[in-house]
Order: sequence, then C-alpha cells, then structure tokens
Amino acid sequence: MDMLYKITVEPDHLRAELFNRETMEETRAFLQIVAASALRQRALPASSCPSTRPTRCFTVERSGFLTYFKKLANDPEHRIALLGDSEELGISHQYVELIGRQHGVNIQSFRDEAAALKWIRSTTMVRS
Repeated sequence: MDMLYKITVEPDHLRAELFNRETMEETRAFLQIVAASALRQRALPASSCPSTRPTRCFTVERSGFLTYFKKLANDPEHRIALLGDSEELGISHQYVELIGRQHGVNIQSFRDEAAALKWIRSTTMVRS
C-alpha cells in the first residue's frame, strides 16, 4: 500500500493524519508537508499530527522533525499534538516529544483524541 495522508484545516487547528507509512523517507516527506501547511495557516495556533504506526528505529534527526518544526517553535502559540492509538506508537511519540521540547518545540503526545484537542484548544482560549 502507498503512504496516504490527509491534512484538514479545522476551525481551531490543523489536523494531519498519516497512514501506511513504511519508510523514513515517507516520514520526512509527510513532516515537510505538515510543517509547510502549518506555516501557511499562520492564523491557526495549533497543529495536530495523528499517525497510525511508529517509525522503526526512530531518530528525530533522521526523520527531519526538528528541521521542519523548529520554525514553528518561534511562535509559542503553535502546538503539536501527537496522537497514537497503540502503546508502541505512544512510546515513539513520547520520544519525539522529549527531543522536540529540548529544542523549543511546543509538543505533547496523547493516547486520547479528546485530551489532545483540549490541550490544543487551550491555546485558542488564551489567545482570545
């Protein structure tokens, strides 16, 4: 199966979903698209990045995550919520969260979509 992604502009955040990703190159391409979309939608304070499976032997540097999302770190209202539906994906996202926060990216991992949206929307409330 080919990698698929869906990016939706919601009223209060950008939602990016990734499916059938197998390689690091696919991860890198997806992250580049999501970061570019988030920068284009400057009025939106948040980005949400659900995914369906962890990256094997994941390293944040190899994925391009820091390269693409450091630009968002300049605006503290940008938030990245990583949503994982499995324990393995949750562990991968916790690692990405740790490295991202060390580099100034406003990021948090979640297992529950309602909690992720609550965190994202708390930015919108502060902003008003």
